[in-house]
Amino acid sequence: MLATLLLNSCSSNNETETQSSNTILVKKIIKTYSANDISILTYKYDGNKIISESNDSGFVATYTYTGNVITKIEERVNNNFQNSREYTYVNGKIAIAVEKTNCCGTDTYSYTYNSNGTVSYNRTRTGSQSTTGLLTFVNGNMVKNEEFYGGQYPSTSTYIFGYDTKNNPFKNVLGFNLLLDTNEDTFSMNNLIQDGSGGSGTIDTRTFKYGGNNYPTEVKYSTGETYQYFY
Repeated sequence: MLATLLLNSCSSNNETETQSSNTILVKKIIKTYSANDISILTYKYDGNKIISESNDSGFVATYTYTGNVITKIEERVNNNFQNSREYTYVNGKIAIAVEKTNCCGTDTYSYTYNSNGTVSYNRTRTGSQSTTGLLTFVNGNMVKNEEFYGGQYPSTSTYIFGYDTKNNPFKNVLGFNLLLDTNEDTFSMNNLIQDGSGGSGTIDTRTFKYGGNNYPTEVKYSTGETYQYFY
């Protein structure tokens, strides 16, 4: 199956050149971590609404919409619940995001949209100290996440992200642009080429190849992984 997909990659990606840019949706991603560790992700849609994401190891993420916004994402492995994220909107923007896991309780974010375009948040986690933070955006991409810790020893963790100017493969998924999760490589407008989410000065980089309409066909990570995209 993998060999067939790789042989078809050129024709599949070349079809992108004749598609209207706003109808392009990624249908499959082959993630290669090593020669013996390969995962194939498949995506299903209803128009521009994503229905599910699944792989060949029993993982399935299902998406629930209310109107044109995503209100729930639930992930299971072999039908066993792993986690879910539920979103509440006010005036078309996410006000509250609640993540529930099968092991570690609940992680809740509440968001405030500032006049200068930044977004402030309060984060409450089961069994952990509550924190506040500030998200900074440029051209629809989250470029900075600052998280502030109070208490006896106050501190700040700052995460920096860099992007190219080409199209994110998930750019046309309805509602993704509203999600403020720190999953920058999925919910951004462009492609993440520098990831400082490791903190402490750690920077990971990514190198992309592109096909028609400036959508990526491949990305290589500085950490060794390679992803191939099929539309």
